[in-house]
This record gives sequence, structure tokens and C-alpha cells, in this order.
Amino acid sequence: MNDWIAQILENENKERVKQEISRIDNPELIHNIALNYNWDNGFDLPYWLIENVNCELGTALMLFYNADGYVFLEQGTLSMEKEWSIFTNMIFNKILNGEFNSEKVTYRPSLTRVQKYKLKKINANIPDLVLDGV
Repeated sequence: MNDWIAQILENENKERVKQEISRIDNPELIHNIALNYNWDNGFDLPYWLIENVNCELGTALMLFYNADGYVFLEQGTLSMEKEWSIFTNMIFNKILNGEFNSEKVTYRPSLTRVQKYKLKKINANIPDLVLDGV
């Protein structure tokens, strides 16, 4: 992890971090920040990442699955804490609405064929891109 990413992830000044995230114009940098994020630190930074217009579908999918997206797809939000529920709902809807570009960043969820089959059985309307990635 490069020093700048470490500084962003370790900075406790939320306004400064939010400002820095909003200025990022490199989708791969956004992805690397998301990849190294510690979820014990809450949801502010993931929200800021997906609100950046340069956040790509691959990063959004990674954040979705890292936020227990599989549980969301399998059980809905009833089994989740409120913050998790709000975040997973929001990012899932943004994915479904096609709000992310897909040019540079790829992500493939590590779902088995059995897991994909079970999820499709629960909800046949889950788009393949959510299960297969980009």
C-alpha cells in the first residue's frame, strides 16, 4: 500500500478525508483505497468512495461483497444492523441502476456455483453481473 493511501486510511479528520476522496480522478486509486479499508472504522469512507463519480462498478461490487453483500442477497436486510442494511441497500440499488462505469477496474466475487445457484433460487431477478462480476 502506498504512503498516500495509508495516510487517507489512518487520517482521523473526516472532513479532510472526504475532501481528498472527492478529488480522486483515478478509478484504480479509489479501488486500492477500498481494497485496504478496515470495516471496523464504519461506513463514512465507503460512502465517500461510491459517491465519487470515478468509482467504477468493480469497486462498487467489491465494497458490496465486503459489506456482507452475500448475506444481503441471501437473507435481505432483516438480519443486518441498521448501518449495514442502509449501506448494502444503497450500493445494491446504485449497481442495479447502472450508476457505475466499468472501464478499468474488475472484480469477480468469489462465489461458488452452488452459492450462485442458491441465490438465483432465492431471487431469480439478481443480475448476473452481481453474481459474476466485471
